[in-house]
Amino acid sequence: MLKEKLLSQSVRQTFSCGHSRHLPPALLALTLLASGQALAQDAPAAAKAADAEPQSVVVTGSRFGSRIVSESATPIDLVSAKELSHGGQLQLQSALKELVPSFSVSTPAATGGTLDFASSPTLRGLGPGELLLLVNGKRRHSMGTLNVNNQIGRGDVAYDFSTIPVSAIGRVEVLRDGASAQYGADAIAGVINIVLDKSLGGSASVMSGISTEGDGRVVETNASLGVPLGEDGVLRASVRLQDRNESNRSTPDTRQQYFGNNGASAASSFYGSGIGLTPSNGTLDAREATINRNTYHLGDTPFLSKAIFLNAEKPLAQGVKLYSFGGFSRLDGESYGFARRAAQDETVRSIYPDGYAPLVHVNMENSSLALGAKGEDMLGFDWDLSTAYGRSKVDTGRSNSNNASLGNASPTTDYFGGIRFGQWTSNLDLTRQIPLASGAPLKLALGLEFRKEYFEEVAGSLNSYQNGGATIIGGPNNGKPAPIGTQPSVGNSPLDASNNQRHSTAVYGELERDVTAQWMLSGAARHENFSDFGGSNTFKLATRYALTPALALRGSVSTGFRAPSLAQSYTSNTSTIFVNGLPVVQRLTPVNNPIAQALGATDLKPEKSRNVSIGAVWSEGAFTVSGDAYRIAIDDRLALSSLFQDARITAKLASLGYAGINGVSFMSNAIDTVTKGIDVTSSYRLPMAERGTLVVTASGNYNKTEIERISAAPSQLTSLGITTPLYDLTQQVRLTDASPKTKFVLGLNWKKGDWTVNLNNIRYGEVAAVAFTSLTPAQIAAVTPGYDVSLVPVSATSANSQVIQKFGAKIITDLNLSYQINKSTSVTVGSNNLFDVYPDKNLASTAASVAAGTNGSDNAGTFPYNYVSPFGYTGRTVFAKLDYKF
Repeated sequence: MLKEKLLSQSVRQTFSCGHSRHLPPALLALTLLASGQALAQDAPAAAKAADAEPQSVVVTGSRFGSRIVSESATPIDLVSAKELSHGGQLQLQSALKELVPSFSVSTPAATGGTLDFASSPTLRGLGPGELLLLVNGKRRHSMGTLNVNNQIGRGDVAYDFSTIPVSAIGRVEVLRDGASAQYGADAIAGVINIVLDKSLGGSASVMSGISTEGDGRVVETNASLGVPLGEDGVLRASVRLQDRNESNRSTPDTRQQYFGNNGASAASSFYGSGIGLTPSNGTLDAREATINRNTYHLGDTPFLSKAIFLNAEKPLAQGVKLYSFGGFSRLDGESYGFARRAAQDETVRSIYPDGYAPLVHVNMENSSLALGAKGEDMLGFDWDLSTAYGRSKVDTGRSNSNNASLGNASPTTDYFGGIRFGQWTSNLDLTRQIPLASGAPLKLALGLEFRKEYFEEVAGSLNSYQNGGATIIGGPNNGKPAPIGTQPSVGNSPLDASNNQRHSTAVYGELERDVTAQWMLSGAARHENFSDFGGSNTFKLATRYALTPALALRGSVSTGFRAPSLAQSYTSNTSTIFVNGLPVVQRLTPVNNPIAQALGATDLKPEKSRNVSIGAVWSEGAFTVSGDAYRIAIDDRLALSSLFQDARITAKLASLGYAGINGVSFMSNAIDTVTKGIDVTSSYRLPMAERGTLVVTASGNYNKTEIERISAAPSQLTSLGITTPLYDLTQQVRLTDASPKTKFVLGLNWKKGDWTVNLNNIRYGEVAAVAFTSLTPAQIAAVTPGYDVSLVPVSATSANSQVIQKFGAKIITDLNLSYQINKSTSVTVGSNNLFDVYPDKNLASTAASVAAGTNGSDNAGTFPYNYVSPFGYTGRTVFAKLDYKF
């Protein structure tokens, strides 16, 4: 909650900033100044509308003002606000995925937490942490939550794009090139710059949609208003409300739900064992015939989201301009944990006689405020002085759950814990043009940056993690120790809680000159120093040469740098599973923890990259096409290790005073990778006289990531006889094959009079995931026929194999039709995934597979689709939207 009493009541209601004790007095004073200035202005004015600027003009990629996209030395995608709002997508990242070929977003499945609401975006096949997000050219804060699930982006931290209303956006610029020397750490894959709308006037819209299966209803309401500040300033405010219901494509759980033989036998975990399709353990309980088996969830999770964003600027005397922007968003959502059957030891059967599906409640808040001033001719330099603070706050609780170790007295709700991440960044940027004796002037940019970051992990309520000492009641494990902590995962304990911070400083410079009328050359260098990881030097050289007025070559070479995030350095959590009726305690520990160090964890190092890009652009009249090939080599890439779980590890840790720990994982610089790819984009505007105008866009991306090095498991583990690799096959395939290697987009926009039709086709290439880490030849023969799989031997001495399943390429078609009712009002109807395409299914559980001793990879038949699907598994949706401008 906001604690600064100096702020006005209106600002207090808009911004919720933790770590407020870290905000500098100057920032508070500027806040008062900005709010007072806004309230004091009431005279009419005219401000240039942001969307009146040519849509081919961008500011990203250079510190020397705007330029035409086709004249940039590096590839940039420009997405207008109109393009972002064409379809029925709720989230900004979902809209960008359909418009930018090298941008991808994962579809989380059953994570039981925040990842169900904040997916991991990637650019050029790299991880979410190798992408930098800017707003109005200023660094945006990321989430503080480390992805520890077996999903895309595991071991990384991502940005939450959904916190900014699309109605607040003027355009989005995507720089597809390494830019660490220009914008700082993390910009290894590229930069996304969200340029906020600063136009006058107002707009409002309401959109409603639903899947053709009858679920997943969504309602979104937007409103935006730009008002003058004095004669030449502008303040624009945008608000958004989103309400989404769940969609669910899971199937019934046909496993045995209750003990067999009147409580004497454990329940079979095999598909079909509760309905007589496959053998049960003992005689089935009569309740098996009447129980509701629809207890799992696979699809969109429900949430209610509210957001407000402000953007203001006010010119003063002598060429000085004040500006400010920021906002607040809150999401309240519900995620679903895996169902616990009545016969599982995690179930207190006096509370849930038929089992239960834990419900995870997620609250995500994001707040930000940027303030700055810029002007001209300070010792010959144009200048820009800014400071920005952003904060991410995540809290998680559970209901419809229990802590079995508390027995019959267990509460059914708890507070799991939370994450707080804050980032305060201040910049001074200077630019000038130096006249030379002949030819074009030399453009010079200099800058300083100071950034401070804060990370806090908050402990949960006592009952979420405590061992209450109760034993299992009933069943064959009656009297044995009960599972510890609330389901679906143990809450953060005081041992997991932490509060850490760091700071970094940077000095940077950039030069650019048109050497001749045809040849432009630029260079950038940056020195950045982190208080926890030391310094780095990065550089970039880029050039563009016009062979003809229409055809130009371009290319760049650069180095990149990424310091481990505070979440990667300090996240800690504990989970407990049961094997053969006994508790198995697993710990994710920071590398500086004695437990991790005892198993060979070493201090983390920054990632370092080398980027090379070469391409060409042709632009003549209504036709533009560009192609760029790239190679990105990353050394010491950050990754979450395999889970090391073995009785010998438990014994070693117990001998060191850490008893009862059965499995450990930790972050590491486990791998070196090389990513190679090609981006192609094109557009053509075809006037058709009385038949209207047709705009055709076609683009595509190919990228392939290869692992060049995998670090060996630490000697502290191998000396115990542990053979688990530091970075196992499941994680390798997730990194190299879980995102499509190819993606092609064909868009058609036809406009005639008051009618507009948009048709968008996206072909997502093949993806893959490890389905099994060990199956016998007989099991493989039973479960894989009819599916596209490849096998990897478990070891040189084992007949068993790991099974990788491949999911085929799919084409998704979106169509919408708009009609301009009058000058102010338009209506749009449309369908996303028009042809109701679903991804290939997981390896299915069948009676034959059970007879061979295995379920499929579909969670005993309940999850037909895999989380690696790049377009989800909701199927066709339809929507209608009403827009009004004034």
